[in-house]
Amino acid sequence: MSKTKLDLNDKHHQLLIATLSAFINDFGYSPREMYELLENTRRQTFNTFMEMHREAENK
Repeated sequence: MSKTKLDLNDKHHQLLIATLSAFINDFGYSPREMYELLENTRRQTFNTFMEMHREAENK
């Protein structure tokens, strides 16, 4: 399976889904609010994660 496709048998993917679900179930976010937070997080962390990836490739 592709790394970019959701695999519900992968424990890391399960952790991601559980974390996102907690925003709705535990913190009272609406699905729209949770996805807006996710998108904002993506925008703010993309460059950092790209730098981490480049550094890992150069090891």
